[in-house]
Amino acid sequence: MQQFSDNYKRLQQAAAEASLAESSELYEAELQRLWQHGDFPGEMKTLEGHRLRILSPGWLNKSGGPDFNNAQIEFNGQIYTGDVEIHHRAKDWYAHKHEQDPAYNNVLLHVVCIVPDKKTDCAKTQDGRAIATLVWPDANTLDARKDTQEMPVRCGACASGIISENPAAFKQFLSLAGEWRMLEKQRRLRERMQRVGPDQAMYEEFMTACGYSAYKEQFQRIAKALPYDRARQLAQQMPDLLEVALLRIAGLLPAEWQHDIEPPLYYKRCTQALQEHLPGLGTLGLSWQSANCRPANRPERRLAGAARFLTRTADYGLSKKLEIMWRTPMTPMARRTAIEDFFGSATGFWANHCTWRGESMSRPSAPLGKGRIHTIIGNVLVPAGLAWAREQNSALLEGHLYDFYTAFPGEPENRVHRTMRQWLFSGRKPFRMNFGQQQGLMQMYQDWCSRNPACRNCTLLLFLRSLEK
Repeated sequence: MQQFSDNYKRLQQAAAEASLAESSELYEAELQRLWQHGDFPGEMKTLEGHRLRILSPGWLNKSGGPDFNNAQIEFNGQIYTGDVEIHHRAKDWYAHKHEQDPAYNNVLLHVVCIVPDKKTDCAKTQDGRAIATLVWPDANTLDARKDTQEMPVRCGACASGIISENPAAFKQFLSLAGEWRMLEKQRRLRERMQRVGPDQAMYEEFMTACGYSAYKEQFQRIAKALPYDRARQLAQQMPDLLEVALLRIAGLLPAEWQHDIEPPLYYKRCTQALQEHLPGLGTLGLSWQSANCRPANRPERRLAGAARFLTRTADYGLSKKLEIMWRTPMTPMARRTAIEDFFGSATGFWANHCTWRGESMSRPSAPLGKGRIHTIIGNVLVPAGLAWAREQNSALLEGHLYDFYTAFPGEPENRVHRTMRQWLFSGRKPFRMNFGQQQGLMQMYQDWCSRNPACRNCTLLLFLRSLEK
C-alpha cells in the first residue's frame, strides 16, 4: 500500500480546470461591460468580411438568452435590429449548446475576444442560419485593462482567510502538498539512480545538501570529481583519508603551509596522508566566497562532516546501509537517533576550528549542525528511501518511511519559509509546522506565489475550498 499520496496533484488539476471556467466567466462579464459602454470605432469588419457599424449595443439581458437584446447594427450599409451574444472564445457557442436553443435564433452578431482557429465552426442558430463573428476587443486590450485593477494588499491574502476560518483544511493542504513534493524528489532521484547507480546518485544529492545554497554547486562538482566507489575505498582504507581527499580536491588543504604560525598537528597529519596515500591528487580550482558565510558553516567543516557520514556508512555502502536502517522496525524517534548517529558529534579538529589557522571556537560543535542534519535527512535520505520503496513496491518500507516523515520535526527556516509565513500569518501567531508541512509551504510557493505575487486569477483559493467539502 502506497502511503505518500498524489492527491495534491489531482486536486490541483481539478482546481485549475474550475478556475479556467471561472476565469472565462469573468472575461465574459468584462466583455459585456465593455460592450454596454463601448467606444466603438466608426467601422469594423467581421471575420467573414462584412463591413460593420454598431449604432446601438442593445439592452443588457440579465435573464436567460442572449447577452444583449435589440441591438442596432449596420451590416454592409443596411441596418438590422437583433440580439448579440458575447463569449471569450468562439467555441463557447457550441460548448453552451446555443445552437440547440431557439432563444438564440434572433442573434445577429457573435462577439469574441480571441481569434478562433480554422477548425472552429462559426456560430449557427437552431434553424441553421450562420451568424457573423466579430473579434472585439483584442485580448491585449483586455489584459491591459486588467493590469490597472487594484492589486491585493499583500500576497497570500486568499489563503490567510482559510487559515483563520478552517486551519485544519489548510494543514491538510500543506500535508498533501508536502507528500507530493517528496514524491517528486524521489522520482527525480530514481531517474538519476537509473543513470549512474543508487550509490552515486544518493552521494551526489547528499554532497549537494551538505553544501547548502552558498556552496551546493561546488560540492556537487566534488562529488562528480571523486566518484562514490573511490570515496568508499578511501573511507575504508584508513581514518580521515576521505576527508583529506575531499579537502584536497576542493582546494582547501594546501600542500604547503604558508603562514607565519606553527601549523596545527592535524594539518601535519593530513598533509602526510596526502603525500603517502594520494600523491599527485589535484584540485578543481573552485571559488569559495565566504563573505556571507557564518564561520561554523565554512566549507572545510562541511566537507569534514560529509566525510564522517560517508565513512560511517561505508561498510555496506551508502544505499544498502540506509535501506537497512529504513527497513529495521523501530519507532520514528529511535530511527531518527540512529540516523543522526551516522553524522557524529562534536569531536576532532573541526569541532573546535573553522579554518586551519583560526583560533579555537569558544564552544565545540559538530562539523554538520543539527539543523543541517535534519535538512539532509528530510530532503535526501527520506526521498532516497521512498525511491527504494517505490522501486521495490514495498509497503513495509514505505510504511516505515511515512511514519518517520509525519513525525519528523521542522528544519531550520529558510528564506521561502519566512516569506510565506509573513504573507499567510500577518498579524497572527503561526502554528508550528513539522517537516512535511514546511515542504508543503515550499510547494505552495513554487506552484502559485513565486510566479504570481499579485495573486491575479490564482487557483489556490479554489483548491483550498475543495478541501473544506
